[in-house]
Amino acid sequence: MNGEAVRQEIFGSLSRPDRSGRPKYQRCADALVEAIRRGVWRPGDRLPAEDELAGLTPFSLGTVQRALRDLSEQGLVVRQHGLGSFVADPPRELHDPWHCRFLADDGRTILPIYSQAVQRIMISEPGPWTDFLGADAKVMRLDRIVIVNDEFRISSRFYADRALLKKLYDMPMERLNGANFKRLIVNQCQLPITHITHHAKVKVFDDEACAQIGVESGYRGLFMFAFARAGRDRPVYYQEFFVGPTDRAMQFPEGATGAL
Repeated sequence: MNGEAVRQEIFGSLSRPDRSGRPKYQRCADALVEAIRRGVWRPGDRLPAEDELAGLTPFSLGTVQRALRDLSEQGLVVRQHGLGSFVADPPRELHDPWHCRFLADDGRTILPIYSQAVQRIMISEPGPWTDFLGADAKVMRLDRIVIVNDEFRISSRFYADRALLKKLYDMPMERLNGANFKRLIVNQCQLPITHITHHAKVKVFDDEACAQIGVESGYRGLFMFAFARAGRDRPVYYQEFFVGPTDRAMQFPEGATGAL
């Protein structure tokens, strides 16, 4: 079946009666994901314009726009102002992770994880990172989605002083997919991580994290945060993890430090 036939099959199914109770924008988003999965559009491809996508579906332009916004929040689609929406590059496997180490059924093997960079921004508002990085830090935030063994997702937010990790800030986004931040910080910034502290608690996730890990707004789950230093007192980064629903056990490495 060629690409056009596949596209007609997928989007034609949206006109059939649906008794699932799912919102229209979710059905539209699912159809877009299925089209990407089946090769109608590939990583890097520009998606049709929003009004053209609306013409492929029985839904309104607003519904299509919300579906694209949802996929953008999940890191599956990249929306560029004035240029359109593009299929994001696929996540890459992250080797030798230090955070997000979840155990397989044998209780010993670390499950494979994949990471995808979502956005890199400068922030000015204070937060728990402020006391650690210092009030004078020019704070950059790197957001990634972590996929654990294709079972569940984690929303990761990495905070650091841009002046300290300038090479990480300047690095092309695609190089951050599947990147081990410990190695990047050591090799690119010549800054060894010598101490890391983990904390974990259960809390209500914000809407952004909920969208990225695919749960309903107001979800209450495992929240982990970590502080990393070089030497005894020099702060390097503060990182947050919003862990999606899972029964998997998490392992914290003993006597070792690092950054995912």
